[in-house]
Amino acid sequence: MGASLSGVYAITVIAVRTDRAELLQHLVSAPTLVAVTVVCLLAAAAWTAVIVRTYQLARPRSWSNGRQVVGVGLVVVLCAVVALPLGIAANLAHSQRSLLNSVFASGSGSGGADGSQPEGEVLPPRLNLLLLGSDAGPDREGTRTDTMIVASIDTETAATVLFALPRNIQDAPFPGGSPAAAEFPDGFPRLLNAVYGYGAAHPDLAPAEPTDDPGANLLMSSISHMLGLDLHHYVMVDMAGLEAVVDALGGVTVDVGSEPLPIGGVTYSGRLVEPDGWLQPGVHHLNGFEALWYARSRRNSDDYDRMGRQRCLIQAMVTQNSPADLLLRFRSVADATTDSITTDIPQHLLPPLVTLVDEHFPPQLRTVSFDPDLPDPSDPEATFRPARPDIPLMRQVVDAALVDESRADQATAARPAPATTAPAATAPAAGAPAAPTPVEPTCGATPNHPG
Repeated sequence: MGASLSGVYAITVIAVRTDRAELLQHLVSAPTLVAVTVVCLLAAAAWTAVIVRTYQLARPRSWSNGRQVVGVGLVVVLCAVVALPLGIAANLAHSQRSLLNSVFASGSGSGGADGSQPEGEVLPPRLNLLLLGSDAGPDREGTRTDTMIVASIDTETAATVLFALPRNIQDAPFPGGSPAAAEFPDGFPRLLNAVYGYGAAHPDLAPAEPTDDPGANLLMSSISHMLGLDLHHYVMVDMAGLEAVVDALGGVTVDVGSEPLPIGGVTYSGRLVEPDGWLQPGVHHLNGFEALWYARSRRNSDDYDRMGRQRCLIQAMVTQNSPADLLLRFRSVADATTDSITTDIPQHLLPPLVTLVDEHFPPQLRTVSFDPDLPDPSDPEATFRPARPDIPLMRQVVDAALVDESRADQATAARPAPATTAPAATAPAAGAPAAPTPVEPTCGATPNHPG
């Protein structure tokens, strides 16, 4: 009893004196979770042994069989009362560790497209993640990455810029001197969403780093080359995974728009059929199935409308679920993600990432979409064309967006503004690249690309 009370006192003191960020770090630390599991199991075993041994020493020898049965029953109840909470805690810690081990890499991972990691830093100044949504499913062959978004995260403020790339970019280039560039000197002859599958089928053309997945490596090399950004890690979720994750989080609230969105209505070959249902206009709390179709619906809209809805969905999921919310629901999230999400993010990055997001929740999100609405500053009458991607323009857009974000962060630090007020526009700094006007998704807007 003395040891147990001392342990409870020590845990209470640690919980009170440790800040929230450090507590969250421990909850995503595999060594901490192992220690919690072992301690809970040992405590349960020790208390069970104490109760059983006490009964053996204290029971009168003259007890009748009936009293002995009652005594044994009482011992069993006491053991359960003590051991069950400790067993549940051990199981929770073990489940959390299993999730970390099954989804996240246990090694140190890579620090960039060249495999380097900034020395002396747990996180680089800017962390670039490639977010992929695949169409993989039981009714489809192969994997096409129809959703491709680069999330560039400032690791001091958590401010994030999302760069959305359409799946129909043609002639995507590869870095000069690479096997893929030698094979396709004029760019990839198919759409960008086919690069992942091609790399998986032809690993000899894919770089050896930064991941163990040749498909991801080939796609990351092309996108990194086009945007002029080192991509550190990737996360890929399939359709079933998105539905399960939204359900595990308790749903998501979005503005569907002023027009209903059809569920289905278009076959895989593009033939129009009767929709299976409709997402009604207005603000609704969607379950996983409905959120999936909010992101996928393509009847009466096109790729660029879907890209906007997907970015709105990401923004809603990020801003409506804090790290603490995720950890409270981690068992259901674990069941949803284990078989549906693939990533090379190493476990050692989780504690600082959780701390970063928690300290700056909800994080500031900006989006840039490389679609035909993106103007070309060098030609007032020209816009970005996915059929003939202008690589210098793409890099200029990225540089300008990151410069603008840096200025906005500095202005916010100097003079805090209400969270609902957008930062005021500032004049371009000397030497800063001209900034094409990024197209922010108007969540809930009526599609303007009928098709």
